[in-house]
Amino acid sequence: MSEVISLINEKGGVGKSTSAITIAQILSISGYKVLIIDLDPQMNTTKMYGQAEANPDIDYEHLFCVKQKSKDAVMNYITETGYHNISLLTASRELNSLIYKIYDKMKETNVELYLRYNLNLIKDEFDYIIIDNSPFKSYLTSCAMCASDKIITPICVDNFSYDGLMSLFDTIEELNDKYALSIEFAGIFMTRVAGRTTLFKQMYESYENMFGDRFLPVSIRNCIAVNESNTTFEPLLTYDKRCPASLDYIELVNYLGLMDNKHFRELAKYLKGEK
Repeated sequence: MSEVISLINEKGGVGKSTSAITIAQILSISGYKVLIIDLDPQMNTTKMYGQAEANPDIDYEHLFCVKQKSKDAVMNYITETGYHNISLLTASRELNSLIYKIYDKMKETNVELYLRYNLNLIKDEFDYIIIDNSPFKSYLTSCAMCASDKIITPICVDNFSYDGLMSLFDTIEELNDKYALSIEFAGIFMTRVAGRTTLFKQMYESYENMFGDRFLPVSIRNCIAVNESNTTFEPLLTYDKRCPASLDYIELVNYLGLMDNKHFRELAKYLKGEK
């Protein structure tokens, strides 16, 4: 059974899509089968994995607002990518209007749980399901949260919202209580860190004091390879597997306990150029 992990931050520009893409790539290189679900209408993750356009056959309303009858019915929404072990549920501009359809359906039934139900039908097909969410809080995000086992949040020093994070914690607690779920908040991590400056050290200590164990002791360094990989639509490890950010994301995956020793050895071979 796969583990479902959502990346959520109610602010844009914090490296959320880059984090989802890179975590998924690290897991796939290590030998895990990964499904990425792109729920951001900007479609950055969809474009990164070689899908310049959304799959025109996807009926998002049917996937989110109707309980599917079989595994095959859900698998029909999923596209293979050109990257080993990575499958994709593409995003679309239609996700903007889907929010209102979910809202209307909420008046009749607990439609927030339908994505969870539908993903459960395919959980034996993947080791991990990674959800890249829109930065805008909506019922679409609530559906993703209900479907998730864990939620992680990237933040930037210069684009940080304490209120937004506290609101996220409250929403997780509310959904857990409302539907008897056990969604876990797995942590906050800093992205685009420009060196170990005095400002960084001050903010790091401040976040530690504010969030305690919720603040992860792994930060993603800013490096030109991240910007260049996003510009060329190449996943980070494909573009530069030895850049500081790549190594930091590998440390993050390890810290979160997402990889066992057997799979880490596969990743090590890749980093050494053996595969």
